[in-house]
Amino acid sequence: LAAKSYTREYGEENPAFEFTTEGAALEGEPVLACEATATSAVGTYDIKISKGTVKNYNDTYVNGTLTITKAPLTIKVGNYTRKQGEENPEFTIEYEGFKNGETADVLTQQPVVTTEAVKKTAPGKYAITVSGAEAENYEISYVMGELTVTEADPIMLAAKSYTREYGEENPAF
Repeated sequence: LAAKSYTREYGEENPAFEFTTEGAALEGEPVLACEATATSAVGTYDIKISKGTVKNYNDTYVNGTLTITKAPLTIKVGNYTRKQGEENPEFTIEYEGFKNGETADVLTQQPVVTTEAVKKTAPGKYAITVSGAEAENYEISYVMGELTVTEADPIMLAAKSYTREYGEENPAF
């Protein structure tokens, strides 16, 4: 009797474990058990097969394996607009794919958001990059954003008007 091997993502429930047999007709059912649960970390776990109610003699039992792979996690930053001369807005990071009610607290390295645009940057479109996150149980992908810098509001300068009598010096402007 041999337990079948399986692969599943982190955070998923275990599949229904099955077994295969060779030789004589099987009388009874073996017991299949695995210690892995939906919250078990990425790795390989034994699927143990034991006699259970099997009445056959000279039977051999071969364990299977359950391989838990990283679950996909998408980290993204949105699109923003600001005027030239203003500071960049605070970029918000969004996450899609956490399992078991987890949050960004499970990341072993938090993501970093960067852009080449600074306060004096000319109007145009600039990439907002998110990167650098790490997690034990997640395979991370990123969705970048875009910062649109628009022209600053025009500044109106007006000279003051002055009056003087003929023959006098001009006042300080």
